[in-house]
Amino acid sequence: MALAAGKAPPSVTVEAARACVVRLSAPPPFILGSQSASRRALLEATGATFDALAPQLDERAIGDRLRDAPADLVQRIALAKADALVARLRAADHPPLSVPASSSVLLTGDQVVTFRGAIREKPADRAEARAFIESYAEAPCTTVQAICLHDLATGARVLGVSVAEVDLAPLPAHDVDAIVAGGDGHGDVLDCAGGLMIEHPLVAPHVRAVRGGLDSVMGLGSALLASLLRELRHGICSADALSPGGARDAVLRQRTWAVVGDVLNPSKPASRIVERLRAAGRDVRLVNPRDATGTCATSLADAGPGTVDAVNLVISPALGVAVVEQMHALGVRYLFCQPGADSPSVLARARELGLVTVRGCVLIDQLPPANSP
Repeated sequence: MALAAGKAPPSVTVEAARACVVRLSAPPPFILGSQSASRRALLEATGATFDALAPQLDERAIGDRLRDAPADLVQRIALAKADALVARLRAADHPPLSVPASSSVLLTGDQVVTFRGAIREKPADRAEARAFIESYAEAPCTTVQAICLHDLATGARVLGVSVAEVDLAPLPAHDVDAIVAGGDGHGDVLDCAGGLMIEHPLVAPHVRAVRGGLDSVMGLGSALLASLLRELRHGICSADALSPGGARDAVLRQRTWAVVGDVLNPSKPASRIVERLRAAGRDVRLVNPRDATGTCATSLADAGPGTVDAVNLVISPALGVAVVEQMHALGVRYLFCQPGADSPSVLARARELGLVTVRGCVLIDQLPPANSP
């Protein structure tokens, strides 16, 4: 969701976020490890049935806000919440649930706001809240969210990250005063990470763009949730959701691929990768940003029809970062970097955007069966 020239600013209400969620196909019953009203509203909009149960966890005791990468921190907290809820359910230390605990899926998560790479907690006081709000006119801020799904019937667990960016115009001083003062029935800025309340009626008109999903900014990225649910159903990742093996298997099992590189030249690795993936039953799209023949797509956005599940990057790092940015904009989570394409700049940006990224060679790696459609 971005603001084009001459267009009205995007709607940033919870109802607008509900309207853009991904509907889940035959979802299991969930136990949501959160009491957030917006998360409950968004999960309801996916079509899922669920109950909510608080993990009762001291989140501030986990990780180091000054040193940890935001994606690492939120994943650790999401996993810790899942562990805490499993313990509560085993001990029957909870009120009665409206869903069957033994056959439900735990849904836990965490989210932080970052500004210029630094994690921002809830404001310590109203002076800090004011400083936070005023600073967002200087540069976009980012929300980094982790979601963990834990199947209570099997113990299988998957984990992922979604990243969204919010671009705000400067707010009038009197609006900042009112937001900081609170007491208007729209929530207290001291309760919001980074003091970021984009759905507040005094903030919403000044939102220039939201990139990465309004539902993600509001607390529950439904595209990520749907992707993780598919992983859980296919048994892709082990209970150790952060294991490198789990990530590699998750990427290689994807069905629809875009190979980005010199795909039309039979003497180049990209062309041979296309053949290998097709021989393994994958649907392969051809992308070369430098193509001038009109024979293949020059960007992921043109690599239709349908959606792309994974990208195989066989291109110079100078172009690779732009491809990673396109993946994030299109909601493509899985990235396989060939030798030479796996530069530090590409890997760092993919990590910042929460992509499931592995390195290797598709011409050598054993390809597991693809996910079912």
